[in-house]
Amino acid sequence: MDGSYGHQEIRDVRARKVIQKQYFFPGGEEPVDTDRAARELRTTVRTRLQDEIARLQLEHPDPIPVRWSPSGQPVQPSLEALGIEDWSVLHGDVTQVPEFLRKLPRHQLVVLGEPGSGKSVLALLLAWNLLKRWRPGDEVPVLMPLSSWRPTVPLRAWMVRYVRELGLGPDRARALFDENQVMPVLDGLDELPPDLHARAVAEIDAAVADGRPLLVTCRVQEYRTAVREQGRHLTKAACVELDSLTPDEAIAYLRRSAVAGETRWDPLYAELRERPGTALAATLSSPLMLHLARTAYRSPATDPAELLTEDLAGDRAKIESHLLAQYLPATFAPPAARRFRADRARRYLTTLARQMGRDGTHEFAWWQIDSPVTAVVVALAFGCSYGWFLTLLFGAWKGVFAGLLTGTTGFFVHLWVRERQQHVHVTEDVVRGPRGVLRQYAALAWLSALLVGALTGAAVGGWLSTVLDEAPRRPVLGFSLFVGAAAAFATLVSSAWGSYHVSRGWLSLTRRLPWRFWTFVDTAHGLGVLRQTGAAHQFRHLRVQEQLSGSTRPSSRSVYSGRRTAAGWKLLLPALPTAAQTLVALVWLVLTGAISLGNGIGEDLRYRSGDRPQVNVDFCESACATNATTWTWHLPPGGSRRTVTELDETDGAAVAQWNGGVSSHGCPGSRIEVTLQLGEHPPVSFVQRPDGLEPMDAKAPLPKPLPLADEPVTITLRRADGEPCEASLSWVGAGVRRDGMEPVRKRFGVSGP
Repeated sequence: MDGSYGHQEIRDVRARKVIQKQYFFPGGEEPVDTDRAARELRTTVRTRLQDEIARLQLEHPDPIPVRWSPSGQPVQPSLEALGIEDWSVLHGDVTQVPEFLRKLPRHQLVVLGEPGSGKSVLALLLAWNLLKRWRPGDEVPVLMPLSSWRPTVPLRAWMVRYVRELGLGPDRARALFDENQVMPVLDGLDELPPDLHARAVAEIDAAVADGRPLLVTCRVQEYRTAVREQGRHLTKAACVELDSLTPDEAIAYLRRSAVAGETRWDPLYAELRERPGTALAATLSSPLMLHLARTAYRSPATDPAELLTEDLAGDRAKIESHLLAQYLPATFAPPAARRFRADRARRYLTTLARQMGRDGTHEFAWWQIDSPVTAVVVALAFGCSYGWFLTLLFGAWKGVFAGLLTGTTGFFVHLWVRERQQHVHVTEDVVRGPRGVLRQYAALAWLSALLVGALTGAAVGGWLSTVLDEAPRRPVLGFSLFVGAAAAFATLVSSAWGSYHVSRGWLSLTRRLPWRFWTFVDTAHGLGVLRQTGAAHQFRHLRVQEQLSGSTRPSSRSVYSGRRTAAGWKLLLPALPTAAQTLVALVWLVLTGAISLGNGIGEDLRYRSGDRPQVNVDFCESACATNATTWTWHLPPGGSRRTVTELDETDGAAVAQWNGGVSSHGCPGSRIEVTLQLGEHPPVSFVQRPDGLEPMDAKAPLPKPLPLADEPVTITLRRADGEPCEASLSWVGAGVRRDGMEPVRKRFGVSGP
């Protein structure tokens, strides 16, 4: 506004002469007509502001005359830095903003105020009034919400992008800033993360160091903290603070808004005049509450005197709650919110408020959206995915057990991390907004899912290829891909991003949240119901949150993660729940495979014919699962024995190994040749010396699992020594073990390794 503030002659010359300014970019790009671009920007911005002013009814009949005075906080630059002689010039009201800004030599202003004091309305009216008086050559005031900016992006680049998104294109937007034809009106410095306030102030100060006109709004406490803790302030901007309304100002506003001769408000006027120190007067000293009072009692059928009843009188909190009940219907009334009716908006916001009340927070983030149904879905995802392929490999009972184990683990891990808010690690200095963090965790979820899916599929495929060396590669590869995909799906659903979408989908189906969730959040933010603070949102007015949630319990924690967590754990923490769930599933898979591969179901041998061995049964009590049967043969010098046995149950199952252990005793120098033959399969032989009990499967390993139907098992013993003493051979646990991998082999058409 160099033209409009201090350079009137230049502005008049610009207005009288038709000067087509052309801005040339380095490198030979096409020139930009900045005068035309400024006119188009002014038209676009004015249309938007006109709709917003109509929605808020700021000119029906007049804006609330909020006054300001010099800030009493230690945030004010010196008189010399501001270029003024005394503080008396820093007084005025919202109807005088353009003239007031013109009087300031630096043309820069910071407006501070409490919630509901009218900061955003003041910024809106400033831009609107300047646009109404705009002439060619003036800067175009553009209202920009600071909640979407992060100091990691240069302020100028962010402002250029904001103007570009208004329809000007990158070259024209850049040219307007280079020609100093845009005035930033930055609303909501306090909506940035608290730890970024000081950095933001420094960045703003640097961006307007050349004297560019500027207006910034912020809450009092947040700006004071930034100045006190970091020593950062806008060095050329005057700081004013919005004052509360007096009873006379409130009465004057209500009179202007009422129909001539209307008497409904008279008892209220009398109360405010006669008792200016009451709770009612304190409530109506807030521009927000005064606006709500006017809105709530606009209809001639209503009676404002009910604010004086015994139920409300003397209690400011009750009066505010009563007026806030009209807040959402008034805010979401058409045409301001065509997409969301007031009743639906209230239902959606009630869901958000209750989630905040459940978690004990005063902020709301997307990762707080959680429904108990999500834990069930996570359990089913893990249980069905891992139980499914174990059922295909090893049978129903192992699959069901695996499903119950992994599903239960997934269920309780999900509940634990959601209750403790451990699935997302975001600190207050986050440089991304809510959707930026959501995109970050979407990428993390997909990467985790792909990693888990690849590892699980590779592990299963490698294991199957090892134990089934004759299996066709294509079926094994296909099965491994399906297993990996199922594991990836379970991982994706259990991630923070996946759980958010499951919960949001369920809450949308039950009509507690809208399908277009972010559109609704943007609408509520644009209407002033919500305010953004970093990656989270807050209700702009705490009383609205309390009223919707039905609780006044103070918040006990923040949605942001603790700062003490080491930086290296920042991205690992969200992956830990998934890692725990996946680890349990993989451990069970490996354990099942190992047991099935090396230790199938045991089958005892039963005597059929030939030399009958001596049988001893050691009865188990509590230390073992089954009784141990020992068969003993006595062999004289040069003697032999032949015993034919059979299995208790023969259903065509394959035998993978011998069970139990073998030992020789009675003759120290004896050597007993043992031959074992399963049906018509080639026999296996070994020589047993009196060396103690040895595993039978190690002494006579089977080359591969051998099928055995009704065929006998023949045991042949022969002395292979010349010792004169009698020797004995004992087989403890005489029997065989079936092939635990048989279901797997059958599935892939493999008879054995």
